[in-house]
Amino acid sequence: MSKNSTRKIGNWEIFWIVLSGILGIGGLFMLVLGLVGSFLPVLNDENWILLSQASLEAATGLTYVWFGAIVLVLDAIIACIYLNYFAKRSDIDTERAIRRAQRLKIIAESEKVEAEEIKEAEASSELPPPAEAK
Repeated sequence: MSKNSTRKIGNWEIFWIVLSGILGIGGLFMLVLGLVGSFLPVLNDENWILLSQASLEAATGLTYVWFGAIVLVLDAIIACIYLNYFAKRSDIDTERAIRRAQRLKIIAESEKVEAEEIKEAEASSELPPPAEAK
């Protein structure tokens, strides 16, 4: 393996990382907003978080807390899927590079053996003439 183990991150990987981060921050924000709205020490008529939560509840049937929790769970599932996909793709690329290096090593070794055999054949054909008996 090479000493430099840096890897280029593709555009799709960056896209999924950013999307997952945005969903995670949004889900966490909704969850915290719902908790703060529930425990905010003001009258319910003056609590703007509970007033907006009522409109969300009318539209989706979920409070801020449940909506944020669902978004966080979906974000975790999406993150697991794209992390597994890109990790597997990286492993495939690494294995391909290792197999190629092994093939090149075998080819280089076979070329060395062939070169040695040729040298031996040339050396055996160029035997010095036998010494004359005196």
